[in-house]
Formats: sequence, C-alpha cells, structure tokens
Amino acid sequence: MDKKERLNQINRELKVYINESSFISQKCRNKVLKMFSEEFGVSLDIDTYKNVDLSFQDDFQVLYREDLYKSSVTSMDDLEEKYKAFQEKADVLIRRKNVDFQGRRNMSNFINLLMVIFIFLIMIGVFLLGVIAFLSGRYYDCLWFVVFILPWLIPKFKSALYGRVEQAKHYIKSLLKKVK
Repeated sequence: MDKKERLNQINRELKVYINESSFISQKCRNKVLKMFSEEFGVSLDIDTYKNVDLSFQDDFQVLYREDLYKSSVTSMDDLEEKYKAFQEKADVLIRRKNVDFQGRRNMSNFINLLMVIFIFLIMIGVFLLGVIAFLSGRYYDCLWFVVFILPWLIPKFKSALYGRVEQAKHYIKSLLKKVK
C-alpha cells in the first residue's frame, strides 16, 4: 500500500474514532482529541465545537477544523508507530465508555413498570379517601373531593397512565417470550 492510500485509510479511521467518541459523549470526544494531541505532539484547540474534522495531510501536518497544525511526525514509519499507539489508547477508552443500550432499556422498562404500579396505588388511595369521607358522613369533604380534586387528578393520571401502561404491557410480553 502506498503512502497516499495509507494516509486516506488513517484519515477514515480517525473520523470513525471521532464519530464513535462523539456518539458516547462530548467529554469522551475531547479525551480522544487530547490523546491525539499528546501522541502526535500537536497543540489542538479542544473546545466544545459541534463538528470536528481531523486528518493528516501529505506532508504529515494535521488538518483540524480547517486549520493546519505542525505535528512531530517526520516519516510514514513514524506516523504508523504513533498511530498504532493512539489506536490502542482510543480503543481502550471507547470500549470502557461504550453505552449499553439494552441494559438501559431494560432498566427504563422496569422503572416504568414500578411507576404504573405506583400510579395505580395512588388512584386506589384517592378513591378510598373519597369513599371513606362519604361513608363517615363528611359530605363537605366528599363534595370538595368530587368537585376539585377528581377533575384535577383524572386528566393528569389519564395522560400519564396510557403511555406507561402500553410500555409496561410490551415489556411484560417481551419478558414472557424470553421465559418461554
């Protein structure tokens, strides 16, 4: 592989590292950029830019956000050696910071299931308070409950409950499929 092809391959891989780290977090991306700066002896302006483009030029200068920076790389072998060291460090960081979406989704579904149970318990408690007020002869409290509290609570519970019940139903179905 000649120099031009290898530089293009390294530049594509650098974009992948930047994109993966940006996907994880801004902080992770900045750490990858700091690793790059330290490894290649470049003083990059690491700030909270939305888009970052990083690549090597033919003369081993670094193009970062349309600015050229002089690197400590002098030859293709030197670039290969430093790039391998950078790759190892970046792979360790990205692997350690990698986001577990399946675990997060399961935790979110479990918390949603608990919230549905909690909302149902609150609804039962509020209903029991109204029935107890009616049966004990506190008609003023019962009237206040029916006129003010129920109209205020029912729309909030209704809107919160529909979406959560659907999500909990799908979660329970998926758990039952896994058990079978």
